[in-house]
Amino acid sequence: MTPTPSRAVQLLQSLLHLGPLLVLAACGGNGSSSSSSTSSSGSSSGDSTATVPGAPTLYATSVADRKATLGFTSPTDTGGATVSSFEATCAASSSDTHTVTGSASPITVDGLTNATSYDCTVKAVNSLGSGDASVSKSLAPTATPDTTDTTKLPLGDNLMVTAAPASTARGYLYSCSTPDSSQPGTTNKGPWFNSDGTTWNLGTKLPYAVEGAESWASSFATSIVSSLRSITFNGVPSHGTGQFPITSATSPMASQYDTNGNKIVAASTTWTGLKTSPTVNSTPTCLGKGAIGVFLTGARLFAAMDAKGRDARAWEVTDACEGHPAPGNNYHYHSMPTCGLAADTASQHSALIGYVADGFGLYGKQGDNGKILTNADLDECHGHTDIAVPQYHYHATEQFPYTVGCYRGTPITSHN
Repeated sequence: MTPTPSRAVQLLQSLLHLGPLLVLAACGGNGSSSSSSTSSSGSSSGDSTATVPGAPTLYATSVADRKATLGFTSPTDTGGATVSSFEATCAASSSDTHTVTGSASPITVDGLTNATSYDCTVKAVNSLGSGDASVSKSLAPTATPDTTDTTKLPLGDNLMVTAAPASTARGYLYSCSTPDSSQPGTTNKGPWFNSDGTTWNLGTKLPYAVEGAESWASSFATSIVSSLRSITFNGVPSHGTGQFPITSATSPMASQYDTNGNKIVAASTTWTGLKTSPTVNSTPTCLGKGAIGVFLTGARLFAAMDAKGRDARAWEVTDACEGHPAPGNNYHYHSMPTCGLAADTASQHSALIGYVADGFGLYGKQGDNGKILTNADLDECHGHTDIAVPQYHYHATEQFPYTVGCYRGTPITSHN
């Protein structure tokens, strides 16, 4: 009789029988000593799940002589690895393509051909390579800045509209009221109106400015609480003004064409509830009569229309700073004042010169790289975003409507 193996012997025999199967399992079932992990934790280095970055957002471009500057924001999707650089490319054709690498926005691409159309994009780069390109923007470098002939400024009388302008419209003023010839206002056309009936000459008008030298104790202050801006001002400017009311004794030349009988009176006023980060609305809001903004001079900005609904800058006679009082004795401007503001610096973006009632800022006549702006550079409300000021903002120009054509944001309820 054969003795029964002990438990220990039985276990040893089982292990010897299963040994080859265990070896095969350890080698991935095919006898090979190499393997690739599909674990979600990735390789030991932690990089196996990383990818190239997503596309940056190209939000603004500007052009100058043989170059373009691209402003962009980093992609939210970095691919799981640090974005180390960005590639800015401007291409007119396969043989006319220029790429520059930079570490941050903005990036300037040089060596372009003036008056040639380029499609420009930006890519983000990480350790795995270049990611997707941004949505492209088209541009054409220019050797000379755009300028406006101030001897033939387009008359804005026929550029008032009472329906929201199309997104492609430029140079209009969206008014909340229809023109009304029965309202107060001068009816005498000055010699600065050109014979073509559609333009006027700023230089010819300047000698007719209201004379005098009045000075004022101006006040202007802003504060921000909980992302809402308040502006407190007394409505009189930080610069001198002409003498109002206009009389033949004090301003013999101006009184031939404008008999503004209003006075300038200081009165403390506070605007509240201006959002520091206003929303850009898809549909513009019309401009009413009266104040639509405040300049840093401490005096109000009115839209570019007089009480009759005409081009106020062309028809009304102002002082040399381009201001005058309205009924209610509020000194105001219909365009950018020529006094009391910091002068623009060549090759630089204009500084902030005021705030509009929807919370957006108003800047001077120069955009990125000091380009003199025209209506063609701005949207239907006379604003845009650019590299120097990524937030939407308005600009002053020499062309009608001079400052604001419509509200791009939502104006505060009270802004008198």
